[in-house]
Amino acid sequence: ISKKCETISKAMTKAGKSLTTHVTAPITALGTAAVKASVDYEYAFADVRKTVDATEEEYDRLSQSVKQMSTEVAASAEDIAEVMSIADQLGIENEHLAEFTRTMIDLGNSTNVVAADAASEAARFANVMGMSQNEFQNLGSTLVDLGNNYATTESEIMAMSLRLAGAGKQVGLSEAQILGFAAALSSVGIEAQMGGSAFSKSLIKMEVAATTGGDALEDFARVSSMSASQFKELWERDAAGGLSGVYCGPVQNGRGRRQRH
Repeated sequence: ISKKCETISKAMTKAGKSLTTHVTAPITALGTAAVKASVDYEYAFADVRKTVDATEEEYDRLSQSVKQMSTEVAASAEDIAEVMSIADQLGIENEHLAEFTRTMIDLGNSTNVVAADAASEAARFANVMGMSQNEFQNLGSTLVDLGNNYATTESEIMAMSLRLAGAGKQVGLSEAQILGFAAALSSVGIEAQMGGSAFSKSLIKMEVAATTGGDALEDFARVSSMSASQFKELWERDAAGGLSGVYCGPVQNGRGRRQRH
């Protein structure tokens, strides 16, 4: 009986060691990782609480949207919460925070734009242009389409668009037109910092010329193969068309006929 008990005891000890190594230790490690992930998330979402002025019910809804999003996209809940925090700092309204954050995370996953940088630049662009906060998904889709079809990247287009936004808004260009010009400029190797500033100055000069007339208006009209009155009428009606005439050659004149450069 003693020998039998000793054999059973050794077998149980061996099994216990095996369970400790292969079951208990992994469970402990998983528990530790889960606690750490929870602490990291709470720390990240604390930044959202610092920046977002909301009720507890709204905080709960935002937190749930962040957690749900982390199961649907290739980004951690901490990264998503960081983008949401940046979005509020830049003026995104509470009701649009979740959709804006999802769009920026998608941009970060599908383009060369870092999600946090995309949030910062897109929000600033929208603020300058007075763009509706319902349209960030359209902005993201346009960026991706331009990046896929032109010899440039989404980050270059966004940087150039931000440079052109102030002058473009002043002369009446739409968000889509600014993005289009930004894609065209960056596609030929023009950098945002220098090229964007120079192009913005050109926009302002054309606006002043169309408003005040004189030799400057005559010069822009001649380059566009138009009369001064035709260029002025076109600029006031369609600044993008006048700009295309100066830089790209043939344009539609005021009577709808194409002229030669």
